[in-house]
Amino acid sequence: MRLAIAATGAVLFACGAAALAAGLGAPDSPLLDPALARFTGNHGWFLPAAAGTAEVLALAGQLWLVVQVRRVVHRWWPDVDPETRVRARAAADDLNREARAMPGVRDSRVRLTGTADRPRLRLRLACAGDTLISEVYGELGAGPVERYREAVGMPDLPVVIRFHPDLPRPGRRHHPQPDPA
Repeated sequence: MRLAIAATGAVLFACGAAALAAGLGAPDSPLLDPALARFTGNHGWFLPAAAGTAEVLALAGQLWLVVQVRRVVHRWWPDVDPETRVRARAAADDLNREARAMPGVRDSRVRLTGTADRPRLRLRLACAGDTLISEVYGELGAGPVERYREAVGMPDLPVVIRFHPDLPRPGRRHHPQPDPA
């Protein structure tokens, strides 16, 4: 989908640039080709139909933009009451602490997202390369996630867990810890 949006944007940008160049570069020549000017002169419906189509496309684009902005807003700021938000923040601290204490888990991020009708918990874990993901997943579901659900008062809260490898970031030196053996 992103590729289609990028291609559409590139085509529209090129059309706009061409129209701008035509408007700025040749003040004595007409903007419309003479053949197109004759066609529009003979068919009075053409320009209003083209304008109407452009309006409908602009409205569809604005509606799509509103839906995308709403989705991003709900991802970062859940549509739940303030009391639930406070409980979720406290429970997220506990869940982060418990997740980081699991073997192989280096970092975790917890976020309550979604709408009041469809909330969900997003959990992002950075794990070492030799971590057994299935064990971490099982331990999370058996304890910390259930305690989070109880703390926020949502026993059926869907949970999305994303595992990522804990790789050293570019530009930072990675100092391995010596084995205490």
